[in-house]
Amino acid sequence: MKKQLFLVLFLCLTSILLPTRQVKGQAAIVALLFGDQVASEKFNISMEAGGFFAHYSNIPDTKRSRMGINFGIGANLQLSQNWYFSPQIYFFSIRNVRFKTYSLDTGTPGLDAEFMNVPATLYIRYNEIPILFSYQTNNGKFRYSLGPQVSFLRDASATFSGEQGEFKEDFKSFVNKVDYGPVADICYMLGKAMKGRGIFVHARYYYGLADIFNDKLSSDVNRMGYFSFHLSLPFITDELAAKNLGK
Repeated sequence: MKKQLFLVLFLCLTSILLPTRQVKGQAAIVALLFGDQVASEKFNISMEAGGFFAHYSNIPDTKRSRMGINFGIGANLQLSQNWYFSPQIYFFSIRNVRFKTYSLDTGTPGLDAEFMNVPATLYIRYNEIPILFSYQTNNGKFRYSLGPQVSFLRDASATFSGEQGEFKEDFKSFVNKVDYGPVADICYMLGKAMKGRGIFVHARYYYGLADIFNDKLSSDVNRMGYFSFHLSLPFITDELAAKNLGK
């Protein structure tokens, strides 16, 4: 158990300290190398990937957001017959805002004039850490989860689309560094596991309580929420797969 808890703590720290590209590769390597080795009836790790649609409050003149994507690793620690503790780390989570019209403001008059009142898309990249407490039904098919989530800003950029083409600008100074709020999740265990690997389908809703943007972009409070679907691919023992999936 010490080895398993150390692995979770190690991944949490690296998700905050290391650059996103390094962490993504590291996450995949750790899961593939150690997923089977640490799997037991009480503990397993999983690969997490999916897509979501974000919405923002108090931002006028925006379009429906494009689908964002996320990728990460989850840990599942069984506390009792039906209860689980499931911290997760999403190393790659891109949220976006699409403005119908927005004006570039670089301080260069000729450049700003070419991208005045044009469509623009803002891409915000986070590391997300949801900490979920889960209840699993007796038949092992459904899991209901609730808990807090904290997101740390990695990068932000805006792409302006004008008649002369596109221009990309760094927008990190417009976005606050931390987002937090509650997250609720419903999981369905789909099909049978193959060689200890199952497929779990999740529907999740997150509602942020923090102000996403600072006064450079908006003087109002701009909270962000999203609805997502994602797949969880856990590394579990064959015995646990048979127990949960009714073999």
